[in-house]
Amino acid sequence: MDSTPIPQKRILVVDDEPRNIALLTGLLESFGYDFVTASNAYEALEKIDSSIDAALLDVLMPGMNGFELCGRIRQDPNYHDLPIVMATVLDSKEDRIKAVEAGANDFVSKPVDRIELRVRMASVLRIKEAQDHIKRHANELEVFVEKRTAELRRSEELFRTVFEAAGDCIFVKDTSFRYSHVNPAMLRLMNLPAESVLGRNDSEIFGKGLSESTKAQEARVLRGQVLESEHTVSWLGIKRILSLIRFPLNNGVGQIVGICGIARDVTDLRRLSNEPYSVASRYVSEAMRKTLEETRLAAKADSIVLLLGENGSGKDYIARYLHDNSLRSTGSFFNINCAALSAELAESELFGHESGAFTGARTRKRGLVELAEGGTLLLNEVGELTPQLQAKLLTFLDSKSFTRVGGEKMLTVDVRIVAATNRDLYADVATGKFRRDLFYRLNVFTIQVPPLRDRTGDMPILVNDLLVQLAEKMGLARIPPIDPDVMQDLETYYWPGNVRELRNILERALILSGGDPITNRHVSLIDSQHHIPDSHNGTLVSPDNQTIGSMPEVLEHIKRELIEKALLQSRGSVTVAASNLGITRESLKHHMRSLGIKPEK
Repeated sequence: MDSTPIPQKRILVVDDEPRNIALLTGLLESFGYDFVTASNAYEALEKIDSSIDAALLDVLMPGMNGFELCGRIRQDPNYHDLPIVMATVLDSKEDRIKAVEAGANDFVSKPVDRIELRVRMASVLRIKEAQDHIKRHANELEVFVEKRTAELRRSEELFRTVFEAAGDCIFVKDTSFRYSHVNPAMLRLMNLPAESVLGRNDSEIFGKGLSESTKAQEARVLRGQVLESEHTVSWLGIKRILSLIRFPLNNGVGQIVGICGIARDVTDLRRLSNEPYSVASRYVSEAMRKTLEETRLAAKADSIVLLLGENGSGKDYIARYLHDNSLRSTGSFFNINCAALSAELAESELFGHESGAFTGARTRKRGLVELAEGGTLLLNEVGELTPQLQAKLLTFLDSKSFTRVGGEKMLTVDVRIVAATNRDLYADVATGKFRRDLFYRLNVFTIQVPPLRDRTGDMPILVNDLLVQLAEKMGLARIPPIDPDVMQDLETYYWPGNVRELRNILERALILSGGDPITNRHVSLIDSQHHIPDSHNGTLVSPDNQTIGSMPEVLEHIKRELIEKALLQSRGSVTVAASNLGITRESLKHHMRSLGIKPEK
């Protein structure tokens, strides 16, 4: 019997806080590991050598952070396979992606949990042992299968040990999408015994809703694609968010024989959105009810949707409502403001880039189109895209394929595109500012989002929901009541800034009121045409106190005059008149219908 002692695993611990170093090394020592410490990234690069079996890195460090240090270690071929665990508060998808792109194998959250650290560290070391074992014996196993039966059996046992002990959910499916292997962590998440899972597919376990959305993605995995995605799953009354990677399994001759998936429950690392889209059914205005009915109709299909409306009218709200009522509701939802993107970085933000694609591109980055796999991507202010990006977007919409900046490999994704703009795309197409072919590609199902002034009947609901959100944001123990005169002023105001302006006004009122009832002293509305609302009777008075009618009457009179004058100047062209008025063609047609105005023949 071989009595050679098993060498103690040596861990490189890097953290700039002495307290953290003491805590981590104390835990590692109690697990039976040896360790080497470094207080910064540069010291770590000096101390790393072949005696190191794994590295435990902090992220936030002066000089070179943990992501950069991880990337530097991976660049050295001697440490290409070194297990790296990052210890930090990774509470955003961007941080996790940075860590994975830098080359991290796993994460532990701060404050560090003893059991989690022990399991994570043991897991990456076991996987590394299995990888090394397979590498050492791969050729021998192929040539001398009969002579290496024992080694194969030990390798299988080692893999099963890792498979069984892993904290993440691991599953294997055959080419018919039926589960053939499921580890204990997966069974615990599903709260099912193995006999209720093995040999069955997602439709038989979860129902058709989830099955249809995953089957198309996994068919692409069987064609050789690796997919990373995020899913919201409601199971047994519990909502969970899973970060999932799926990759093809090959046999000895390169044939794809199944799918392996690794899922991590990241529910605790996410804050579920508190946006009030769930209260949409409470809206009473005819304009909003019509818009929501059109949105629910569009949600049943998977077509491109174009949202038109003024700034601040709630186009992003409608896009999220569309997503949550669609078959993609279990997938992720991303929202990007195209107007806020610089021309140099816009393509990278949307489609990602490869390492070295441009100055500063140190690692590969996945764009939002790729991150939204299986979900919905809202392109807000799509009319602001550059001509070059318009061309690439058109190609993507036609093929669902793209290449990252600096890349050559064509990637295919399954994502629904929703576009939104406050611009008049008809006029932009006519002037050449927006591609005609892209406009027709986006204009599959158009929804006009009404401005707030056309849905003031929803004001009490909106005010209440916004106050709840603001009170939570500001840490208020209670929501102060609103004076009836204030509510009347809010309902008769013109709202040039729409819902966004309402939110800002309410936030300012909460600050000024100091928790007392909100009155006219706390609410400042911009005067329209130098007219001041009279909170006592709902009429408008001029600066010399001459009564000139109610707010709706004055606004209707002003709108009628502006529209009739614009139509007269454009000789009846609705498109030209809308452009001159600075609104969309659909918005102008809406106002014309409400006022009974017909264009001059």
